[in-house]
Amino acid sequence: MSKISSSRKFRHYLLTGLGLMALTSAIQELSLRTRLVKRLETANLDALFSGKERKVSPDVVVVSITDDDYQTVFGGVSPLNAEKLQGVIDDILEGHPRALGVDFDTSAWDARAAKNKYDGQPVVWAREALGEAGSLTMGKALGGSEDICCGVPAYFPDEDGIVREYKEFIKGSDGKYYPSLAFNLVKVAVRGREGCQGASPTLERNQSDKPARVNFRGPKNVFDHLSIGTLSKLKNLPAGAAPPLLGKIVLLGGAYRAARDTYPTPMRYMDGVDIIANSVDANLPGNKGLADSPVWLYVWGYVEGVALLVGLYFVSRTWSLIILVVTGPAYALVVNWLAFQWAGAFVSFVPCFVGIVIQQIVEHAFEYHRLRQENRELHEQLKRLPATPAGLSTPSQPGG
Repeated sequence: MSKISSSRKFRHYLLTGLGLMALTSAIQELSLRTRLVKRLETANLDALFSGKERKVSPDVVVVSITDDDYQTVFGGVSPLNAEKLQGVIDDILEGHPRALGVDFDTSAWDARAAKNKYDGQPVVWAREALGEAGSLTMGKALGGSEDICCGVPAYFPDEDGIVREYKEFIKGSDGKYYPSLAFNLVKVAVRGREGCQGASPTLERNQSDKPARVNFRGPKNVFDHLSIGTLSKLKNLPAGAAPPLLGKIVLLGGAYRAARDTYPTPMRYMDGVDIIANSVDANLPGNKGLADSPVWLYVWGYVEGVALLVGLYFVSRTWSLIILVVTGPAYALVVNWLAFQWAGAFVSFVPCFVGIVIQQIVEHAFEYHRLRQENRELHEQLKRLPATPAGLSTPSQPGG
């Protein structure tokens, strides 16, 4: 084969591969919300979480009302007695936390008394979002008190029922955007009560009401947990001992079965308060939120894809597809894991890998079609050969 023919064949191979990679990427962008692509990506994301290094958060502490607390302190009665719950909140505030998030329904509390009692304290109160998506009505906090810092516990399950996402803001039926509990808790922790944000008809440029993935630090044990019983004992620490809540972001929530506030996550089942703790921790300054891939990572991924495509050209057709299927997923997962650990980015390797697989299949199909055509042409030429003169024998065929 001449150099010109060889160069043309390589150019056709490369352009076909690049075209299919681009086509696959375009199809993925159009079908990003389809069930198949979402299942592939969420399975990949869950695998990354399961292999994540787990360290205890130095910033966030969870105070949980356990089953034992629910029975002994609150008499096993729901909703929880407001006076006793306020006693727990008072105990936490005596420990001088940087901020406190209360993940309980306080809509039935005495508005004036509660407002006067906690005015000026770094507390973010939970409020419910009632109704269906697109027509949500915001519930009350502290009996409907005005000018208090509150937020919605905005975590949402995917189609498979697993919680992987939360929202910074929730759009209400009145057209206003309401901050999440995690968002305001971070703001109060960083800037004090002045950082708390209320409902607004518009969002700032760096704010969003779109779902964002929670970069889970880990399961329940990556946060220090205190029960009410343990909390009361800490009030009697010896002089000079450092209060365990001093300067911490504290979340108060229910871990008792009657609360029915447990959800499946990539880190197994978690109480709602622990999901919020993960959302808060991931959004603190210096921590890594789980972002979509930056542009440079996409570009690098395609550079690697082109290198793989070129390398496979010099491998026999028999082995190229086998090598790709065996090594491709392993390579993609390594790149994915490194991006996840170093940059807090989740990379979808589906377009590049699928594009190259399709290209290899197409190349095999073209090669098979070309060989069949050449075989037919050879048979036609043999039929057109002149008959062998009498007395002369035809060359023997291999195996004949």
